[in-house]
Amino acid sequence: MRQLVTAEGIDAAVIADNRINRNVPVEMSVISVGYQLDGRIFHLLPPRPPLSLDLIYLCSAEELCQFTSAGRFGYFRLILRNPDLPVGELIATHLQQAQAAQQAAGNREWVSNAARELITLLRDDYASLMAVLGALSDAITPHP
Repeated sequence: MRQLVTAEGIDAAVIADNRINRNVPVEMSVISVGYQLDGRIFHLLPPRPPLSLDLIYLCSAEELCQFTSAGRFGYFRLILRNPDLPVGELIATHLQQAQAAQQAAGNREWVSNAARELITLLRDDYASLMAVLGALSDAITPHP
């Protein structure tokens, strides 16, 4: 599935064939942490969840900056409260990617603000806080 999702210029017939004639079961999990409606970004569950086999697109660096800069990191709640996720690693990977996009856009303080918000959200859950901070220490590059 990863190859199909990440490949560029896939013919519509190939996608239709995979949707209709799939012989091997493929499982992929997606977490929705926000949406955009009428130019506004919301860090909430979308009004309509994505359908199975909807196309998935990577966000551009600009879209990532817009989403992660909107509001006060409300989408963290949706990630942190999901018991089926490897939360520390998912947050660390996200912050690593978002930090690169934010720094390229000139927002060098974004990752510090994000880390402070995570500490605030997890202050009463020591085990989760340590798991997230441990993963972050491997992923985040301090800025000079």
